[in-house]
Amino acid sequence: MLQLTEHSRSEPVALTVVQREKLREWFQAAFVPADNGLLHVIPGSRVGGAVIDGLKVSVAPKLPIHRLLTLISEIADPYGWLEAEAATTTRQDLDDAVVALFIQSCHRTFERGMHRAYRRERQRLNVIRGKLLVPQTLRQVGPVPVTVETDVFDDDTPENQVLAAALRQVRATPSLSDHTRQQAHHVLRDVRHVAPLRDPLATAKNIVWTRHNQWYQQAISLAMLLLSFGRVSAELGEETLPGFVIDMPKVIEQWVRVTLRRAWGVDEAEMQDSWKGALWLDEARRVELQPDLAIRRNGAWSFVGDVKYKILGSSSRRGSGPDRNDIYQMLAYLTATGLSEGTLIYAGVDGIDQKITVPEADKTVHLVTVNLGAYEARNLLIGKLGAQSPNG
Repeated sequence: MLQLTEHSRSEPVALTVVQREKLREWFQAAFVPADNGLLHVIPGSRVGGAVIDGLKVSVAPKLPIHRLLTLISEIADPYGWLEAEAATTTRQDLDDAVVALFIQSCHRTFERGMHRAYRRERQRLNVIRGKLLVPQTLRQVGPVPVTVETDVFDDDTPENQVLAAALRQVRATPSLSDHTRQQAHHVLRDVRHVAPLRDPLATAKNIVWTRHNQWYQQAISLAMLLLSFGRVSAELGEETLPGFVIDMPKVIEQWVRVTLRRAWGVDEAEMQDSWKGALWLDEARRVELQPDLAIRRNGAWSFVGDVKYKILGSSSRRGSGPDRNDIYQMLAYLTATGLSEGTLIYAGVDGIDQKITVPEADKTVHLVTVNLGAYEARNLLIGKLGAQSPNG
């Protein structure tokens, strides 16, 4: 087993060509030559576990695992019912701990009752029940059975289908421990009878939440994370891999976005996950901008910001100036949105907050640092950005 840590140099190891290539693709790894043909591996900001050409690889985050699980649970669980600490009590590997959190959520969801709903089903019966499909029946050789459409009330719903898809993926993931996969198998028995999905992620995104299914929201959110962790990235063709790879910058970005939505009472239409195709720097729309954080109401921008994930334990920003490229990026956002103030969040470091003012352009960039290792990181973030709230 190869145990690595995010952005940290490993001991010398022997790797095959395939293993090197997959480590580079899946974990953004760099390599430094060592003696006797061995290599030092330095993974990037992707963490998790996978089996690569027969070698089990585990990449731990710089952030303590229980803190990362807390952030993930805060993304999925607005009420704080998930127990992130319990999921890490006996598990050292990140992928096992994340799956344990999901299994815990499924248990609690099913204990509150299986979601059931009406669905339309086509059947061939010896008696007419429901709506008779005349064209299909006339094409038959004999008078029976007839083709009908009936309304069925059962638990074969999109919510249960998505959870089943995530549990099946977990059960088939070789990088997880036998104990974790066995737990997933036990939970899967509650929903293994539902219809399989071609694209569980797309189905999950299209679920409409009402009082009839809202207790499933936490488990579905975690299922979506797990299903996305089983893919690498769009630029690699959404390649499915035998394990879970967590892109830390994307997870932290989503945590900041979800935290601010809840604190400011903003919905997903006003603060979207992606603003692709919505913001351009130039009139000809050749330079597209996609800020991590933005709020638009009634066609007008009211807030813009960006999240920069910095590794815990890296050099502090205390006493050092901000990254010029980050400032230029924020100035472009402010110019395109017409706002005079924007916020740049450095998540993962504990430093002094700053304010950069550009008088000629009448623009101000607020620099906010958030230590993700802090126990009350969520309250710290909300407190620091309170003055930038679009609600005043």
